[in-house]
Amino acid sequence: MAQQATQVLNTSIEQEAWDLYEVGSNEDVVVLAKRHPENFYIQHLSYLALYELTGRATITAPKGISSLAPLVEAIQNHEIGKSAEACNSLNLYFNTQTNPLCFSIIQTAIKIYFRAEAYEEAKTVITKFKKQWNDNSFVKEELICTYYLKRYDEVIKVFRDNMKLLNDSDIHKLVGMALLFLDRHKEANLIFENIPNKLNLPSFEEKRKMYDSVYNKIAELEAKSNSLAHKDLEDMGFAYLFHGDYAKAEKMFLSLTEKLKSKLCNV
Repeated sequence: MAQQATQVLNTSIEQEAWDLYEVGSNEDVVVLAKRHPENFYIQHLSYLALYELTGRATITAPKGISSLAPLVEAIQNHEIGKSAEACNSLNLYFNTQTNPLCFSIIQTAIKIYFRAEAYEEAKTVITKFKKQWNDNSFVKEELICTYYLKRYDEVIKVFRDNMKLLNDSDIHKLVGMALLFLDRHKEANLIFENIPNKLNLPSFEEKRKMYDSVYNKIAELEAKSNSLAHKDLEDMGFAYLFHGDYAKAEKMFLSLTEKLKSKLCNV
């Protein structure tokens, strides 16, 4: 009887801890964990909460087994650069249907998957979260995953379905490149001519002439591309684009979107 009562109490405490973590009350989760050092689930949840608070896995992972252990292992492996092992741990967690999802867990998972360039896995968990919670919080990351997976038709669909949430110049560049790869050049031109935060843009032909000077010295710029500023690299990308060198334009814009991935997901 006493054992049954303890089990009910632990379940109640674990639910309380999860509820706090789910709404972002990470400090309260840490406090609760100090009161229940014997509960492995709450200790693991406290580890996740501290990671949310500090952005770093600064403490030794708690011992014991719980459903959250794979997430703790994923973070530890991620922090020491073992990306493949980190992804395997995440997969173990997400493949268990009963394991709960919340914003913080998905955000952490995307960060780890992006570091490993595991875009298929990242897209899967984003889709799972979106369906379960009817939440489009990660639509930018979804579009990035879809682009890197070269599903260009789907990129356009994601963009059209969520245009108000994707008013971002870097995202528009990816959409424009997707349209180019689909041989929909006129639509691509419209996207590039209406990139957010750039007013009174000239026509496509005027832009081509605008970037003539850059394109004429493109070999020189390529030789020192590692030391160029972001704006100079972007100019190179547009010079390639408006002179029909789409493969090099894509490569340049993909390089520049690495910065976007870091900004969105704190990689």
